[in-house]
Order: sequence, then structure tokens, then C-alpha cells
Amino acid sequence: METNVVCYFGEDTFYIRSKIKQLIKQHGVDDYHHTTYDLDETPLIEAINDAMTIPFVMDRKVVVMQNARFLGKEKPKKGPNHDIDALMAYLEAPAEQTVLVIAAPFASLDGRQAIVKKLKSFKVIECKLKSSQDLVSWAQRQVQNTGMSIDRDALDLFIKRVGHSTEFAYLEMRKLLLYAGSETRITNAMIEDIITKNVEDNVYDITNALLEKDAQKALSVYRDLVLHSTDPMAILAIIIQKYREILHVKKLLEEGAGQQDVQSYYHVSSGRAYYMTQNARSVSYAQVVDHLKHLERLDHHIKTGRVDKKTGLELFILSV
Repeated sequence: METNVVCYFGEDTFYIRSKIKQLIKQHGVDDYHHTTYDLDETPLIEAINDAMTIPFVMDRKVVVMQNARFLGKEKPKKGPNHDIDALMAYLEAPAEQTVLVIAAPFASLDGRQAIVKKLKSFKVIECKLKSSQDLVSWAQRQVQNTGMSIDRDALDLFIKRVGHSTEFAYLEMRKLLLYAGSETRITNAMIEDIITKNVEDNVYDITNALLEKDAQKALSVYRDLVLHSTDPMAILAIIIQKYREILHVKKLLEEGAGQQDVQSYYHVSSGRAYYMTQNARSVSYAQVVDHLKHLERLDHHIKTGRVDKKTGLELFILSV
């Protein structure tokens, strides 16, 4: 299999970036001999022309094409025009001195396209978002590699707080291991002290539960956040933001936008864009507006001292 053309695709963009860094290091390429092109901003032909140019000092160069959205099923409606024929011609005879890296930040490639079929004759690597169990195994390995152990309840809390974000898990694990220092065991108390609570993702769960009329689930997540010292006003502000976001996504969909457009507009993963789109389609405009009016009224009443912030949000959750 050819190795001078590599395509990474998947929703785990942190993992894709890590793989690209590893590849650059593997080829011993310095900063002057690798170039990255953002295809949301730059025409594809510029990257192709660079790939065809012979490196001056080293015998190898790396050209990275980020955001190759044309390889997916939903094509972007904005951005530069890309000469796919030029890429196809390049793949017929790739430059020997260049490693061309193509990064596509979505769950699957469009296998119907000729360009995707051609790419599959080279190296194509999927970078899936990690499941909770994947992150559990990864976290255990990171701790064990330092000679420490981690309590099961501490491990569960770590995973709960980092959610499904590989990047967040990586950063928080580095912070945790530095904090643990010369200790031999990582405890629940250490996680409580050092790992940042992933408040926004938890509030996203509250919003989804409210839209699904699952008051008990919403209340459970809310009380857990408050138990861990999250300010109810911060939770309320994010819930209001999420409802406004749903209204805006509904408007985008009504104007003919698709999931790809939502992803580009909000700069989120395709997985998050999928759920944002599904949420907007699954609820009525009237329901979202009704909830939003109540939330904004509650926000005003709390700020003017008419309602206790903790109790007020609990009562709203129970009323939906």
C-alpha cells in the first residue's frame, strides 16, 4: 500500500492532529518542510501545487490539507471552489518526495465519489470518537505507566467529568498526574480537587432531558452539578444559551441549511452538529419559545431577588 498519501477521517479531530504530528516526526521533517492548508479558506489547487514542488534542503516534505469537506456526503455551501480533478490527477502519480496528508473531520467518507475510491488505494485511517470504555482503558494505562493506581470510583468520576472529549481527557490527565506527584494512588478526592467539571456538556444533557420532558433526568444532572459547587446561575445561563441556539438552528434549517452548515457555523464536531440538528427538528418552535420565555423570566426574577436561584431552577425543571 502507498504511504506517501495518507487520509485521516473521523470526528476525533484531536486524535487526527496527534496522528499528523506523529507522521511529521516520523519523517524527520522540520518546520520549513511541512505546510498546512485550511481548505475552508484556501483552494485545493494551492496545496497540490505545493505537493508537486521539490523540497530544497531535505529529501522529504509534508503537505497537510485540513478540512477536506468535499470528501463527505454533505458538501459545504460556502468556501473556495476545489479542483477535484487536480487532486485525482495528482493521486495518479504522487510526488515521491512529498507526503500528502488529507484530513476530513467527519464520521464517514462518501464512498460513492471517485476521489474517495481512489484515496482508498492509499492509506486511509479512521479516527473515531472514543467511547466511555475506550477512555476508561486509556486512563488506566496512563496512570499505570507512572507506577500509580487509581481507585475505581475515582476513575468513574474522571470519565464523567471529561465526557467523550479525547483532547479534554488528555489535558486533564496530564494535570492530574502532575498534581498526584509522588503519590502511589489516585483517589476520588484528587479528582474532585483537580479535574475541571465539564459543565457545558452536563447542561447540554439537562436541555435534552427538558425537551424530552424527562424532568427526573434533568433534575438529577442539575442536582449533581449543584452538589459539585456549580452556580445555578451559570447553569441557567447555559440553558438559555442552548435554547437560543436551538431557535437559531431551526431558522437555519428552514432556510435550507444542512448539518454541515450547522457544523461550520458553530465550529463544532459533526457529532455535535448532528444532535443540534436533530434537537431542532424534534421540537416545535412554540415549545422552545415557551420554555425560553419562562427561563428568561426566571433569570429576571432571580436577579431581582424575587426567587431563590437554586429552588427556582428546580421548580422550572419540575414544571416541564
